[in-house]
Amino acid sequence: MTASVVLAQLRRVGPSAATPVLVGMLVAAAGIAAAETWTTVQTTTLLGWLTQVFTITVGVAAAVVLTGDPLVELHESTPISFRTVQFLRAAIVAAIAVAGGLVMFVPLHLLGVWPRDIGWLSGLVPTGAALFIVAVALAAAAFAGTVSTVTISVVASWVFLSLLWDPYILHVGVQRGMPLAAAAIMSWAAWGRLRNAEKNIAKVAPA
Repeated sequence: MTASVVLAQLRRVGPSAATPVLVGMLVAAAGIAAAETWTTVQTTTLLGWLTQVFTITVGVAAAVVLTGDPLVELHESTPISFRTVQFLRAAIVAAIAVAGGLVMFVPLHLLGVWPRDIGWLSGLVPTGAALFIVAVALAAAAFAGTVSTVTISVVASWVFLSLLWDPYILHVGVQRGMPLAAAAIMSWAAWGRLRNAEKNIAKVAPA
C-alpha cells in the first residue's frame, strides 16, 4: 500500500473524520470551564453526559465515511480492492477518533474531573468506545451497506454502551476488554464478507 493510496483515502474521508477531534476539544473545554465554577461532583456529572456526545459523533462520522461510495466497481477493478479501501477508511476514522478521545480525556484527567477516574487507564474508556463504534459501523456497512442500517446499528451500539453497559460494568478491563474483543470479531467478519467482490458490486449496482 503506497502513501498515495492513504492520502487519497484521507481526502475521501475529509472533514467528517475530523469531527471527533473537534467534539473532544469542545467537551474538554466545557469540562474545564465547569470545573472553575462548579463542584467536582457537578462537573463529573455533566461530563458523564457530554462524553457520550463524543461517542455518538464517532459513530456518525464512521457511518458517513463507510457508506455511499459510488466507485465500488472501480475499486474492485484495481489491485486496491474495495475491502482494502473500506478497512483503510475505518482505520483512519479510528485513529482520528482515538486522538479525539485522548484530547478530551487528558486535560480532564489532569484536572481530576474525569468521571470515575482511576488513573491513566481510564483513557481506555473513550478510546475503547470509539474503536467499538467504528467496528460496528464497519461490520454494518459490510453486511448491509445502506446508510440507514449503518446509522441504526451505530445508534443501537451507542445506547448499549451508554445506558446498559458502562453504567453497570465498572471494572475498566472488563468494561472495555469485552467490547474490544467484540470489535475484533466484527472486523474479522467484515474482512471475510468484503472478500466477495460480486456482492460488493451488487450492493451499489442499479436494479
